[in-house]
Amino acid sequence: MLTLIKVSLTALFSFIYITLFKARGVKKMSDEKAALEARRLLRGLSEKIVKSASINLEVRYLDEKAYRKIKLEDGVVIVSNHESNLDIPIIVSALDIPVGFVAKKEMENWMFYSMWMKMSKCIFLDRSNPREGIKSIRKAVDIVKQGYPTVIFPEGERSGTGEVGSFKKGSFKLATETKGIILPLTIEGTFFVQNRNSIKINPNKKVTLTVGKPIDMKKMNIDRDKSLNEYVREVIVAEKGCKNN
Repeated sequence: MLTLIKVSLTALFSFIYITLFKARGVKKMSDEKAALEARRLLRGLSEKIVKSASINLEVRYLDEKAYRKIKLEDGVVIVSNHESNLDIPIIVSALDIPVGFVAKKEMENWMFYSMWMKMSKCIFLDRSNPREGIKSIRKAVDIVKQGYPTVIFPEGERSGTGEVGSFKKGSFKLATETKGIILPLTIEGTFFVQNRNSIKINPNKKVTLTVGKPIDMKKMNIDRDKSLNEYVREVIVAEKGCKNN
């Protein structure tokens, strides 16, 4: 419980600090610079959260050369499995590209978080309203095409067991309509730090984030494109299975 309090206070005071002392400056910037600066500040905040949880984070690359060659202007959609609320700060702090998120609509009411999500060009998705959901995806497509990498969790919610759930086909409209690059991520270990079954945070756990080989949507064949959700899930599950062997 002490770690939960420590992490919560770290997040709260970090958000208060950047809101009081950084938000005004960010809002005065051009739209492009403001989004990048907001993402930079959120990365620093995420690093503090990961540190406060005493997480031993290891970042692995299956093809680091290909990862370094990614051009953000090509449109980058980052796809990850989802084990914990800590997945977001893990991804933001681990990747050295400025990432945003497609988040559930409920997060739009979170104090501080909502404002910074909007400033960093993140998207809130209402899964209960198909019409509004389509509008959100279209907006996200435009943001990705502008050169802002965006993360989606196609399971739609955190895993209740630590296993990778099914990937919702609708989540991949962002990738198919962008026709850019899919970057698969495999998260291993955050389930044992904190998961949906308990608010408790267990410190001093190892977490591995594996950055998979980039998938160029322009080179995907039609048959594979029809079951893109299953294909990407298999890529992520295979890497998770390797870590368990």
